[in-house]
Amino acid sequence: MSRRRSIDQARGRQLPASSRPVPPDPSLPAPPGQRPAYRSSRIGPPAAPDPVYRALLPLRFFLGGMFLYAGLDKLIDPSFLSALGPGSIGEQLTAFTHVSPLAPLIEVVAQPWPVAIGLLFAVAEIGIGIGALTGVLYRWSAAAGAALSLLFLLTASWDTRPIYYGPDLPYMVGWITLALAGSGGLYVLEGRLSAWLQDAPLPRALVDDGTPASAGRRAVLQLGVLGGATILVAVAGRAFGRVLGPVFTHEVAVTPTAASAPGSSAPSAAPAASAADASAPATAVAASPAPGEIANAKTMPARSSVDFQLANGDPGIVVKLADGKVVAYDATCTHQGCPVGYDPQAGLLLCPCHGAAFDPSAEAAVVGGPAPTPLAAVPVTIDAATGAVTITG
Repeated sequence: MSRRRSIDQARGRQLPASSRPVPPDPSLPAPPGQRPAYRSSRIGPPAAPDPVYRALLPLRFFLGGMFLYAGLDKLIDPSFLSALGPGSIGEQLTAFTHVSPLAPLIEVVAQPWPVAIGLLFAVAEIGIGIGALTGVLYRWSAAAGAALSLLFLLTASWDTRPIYYGPDLPYMVGWITLALAGSGGLYVLEGRLSAWLQDAPLPRALVDDGTPASAGRRAVLQLGVLGGATILVAVAGRAFGRVLGPVFTHEVAVTPTAASAPGSSAPSAAPAASAADASAPATAVAASPAPGEIANAKTMPARSSVDFQLANGDPGIVVKLADGKVVAYDATCTHQGCPVGYDPQAGLLLCPCHGAAFDPSAEAAVVGGPAPTPLAAVPVTIDAATGAVTITG
């Protein structure tokens, strides 16, 4: 008889109902001395066959890895978690108020606490990345990634023209795809956590008995695991940034002799002043800053920059080129208003938001990225005796 049943099973025939094993009913109480039958947290059948889940793995690991990297990069960057300065979250929020439809909300909620907002973004990106990579609270992580990408779309990428240049739109669509599809159980830790909860000697209130309340407890415990991992990674990243953060910055730290905001806003074009025209010896340095001085051509090394502020509140930047010529520009990117910074190795002014590049030696002409026009030049005058750089007019 057993051989006959084996043949029937091989041919796909159904066994009599009395001969088929009956799985335990999770709704019934467990026999004495046994743990309750485990009920899977999956609701309904899979939304797609297994090949589809495997096809989504590159998207999943790309988005998760990029968000994890973005969060750590914010913590490692020594200039990001600051209220002021080039590359800081404070200046980025100020730039967003000029282009974003959420400008009133940014001014009320974000600008008063820029460092806290920057830290919140960094930690959120780390948590979303870990959730996507490990599969812990996978759908919730993907949904949070879509929401955060939408927020970036309405701020950092809102003024991108044409729209397909904006990076946050495809990120949002990718996260929505992962949230709808789920992980398919591939390379996830959620199942292992559930199995651990079944076998762990937990209090009776935490035992997984297959009820909706038990599913909620599992979600809370998974949230605790994900939150703990996020905090550990964030703390490690911040500690790493404090030690080695200056290695990763592209800014050259040159302290201006005066940080005031003299002069007027930039005109559309202005000639560059040359420090080589100074007739005084190179060792002559002014005893005190001249009125309105924004930099000093004699103390600035070649291929360096000094940041200052224009009278209209825009950031400005003074650059000493490789040939000794000193130029100044409004540092507001003409693409979306993000403040640009000087890269001494490339000799270019670079926008950290969307990759626009300007050549300071050619009147800040656009040499790369989506910016439509050059940076506005700021006319400056150099004192021949002291090297003081001041705004003309």
